[in-house]
Amino acid sequence: MSQRLQSLDGVMSSMQPGEAKQDERCDSGHTKPSKSNRINITLPPPQRNAQMYGYYISQEWLYETARSFLAKLHPDLSETNARTNARANPSYSFNKNFHVQSLSTAYATLPPGQIVPAEYIVDGVVLVLYIFNDQPGSYDRRPTQKQVDELTRFVGREPQWWVDVLPARFCR
Repeated sequence: MSQRLQSLDGVMSSMQPGEAKQDERCDSGHTKPSKSNRINITLPPPQRNAQMYGYYISQEWLYETARSFLAKLHPDLSETNARTNARANPSYSFNKNFHVQSLSTAYATLPPGQIVPAEYIVDGVVLVLYIFNDQPGSYDRRPTQKQVDELTRFVGREPQWWVDVLPARFCR
């Protein structure tokens, strides 16, 4: 377990920003989205639990995609380390690939009337790769429409609003 954490720390530390100023650039070196060019989306009515805007995914797809992103980012990383790191923090490689700081994953309740293929539903919940959520820290860092469009093309379906299984106080 200690070796797994050390390998993840090694990957993460080697990908830290160089000379970029934090107020002007995100950690990828790309210019941060200004408030005026962020995706323009209306928040749904408040819920007891956090609400996330994103895509339903399978855990297998998440881990395999994260592993392939890590392999491209760090060709010298062994297959075993890439697989371990992808499982430990899959959002990290998605963040690096799509340059969206607020990307993360969580389990969500199945919205009434929403059709999700049965293979994506486990114990009545679905895994969501979300772009941002309705909490101020995440919503204020939402990406541009262009970034959302790129991610949507990659995932192959439109994002939607989901309700987290955990209360909002756990999402901060």
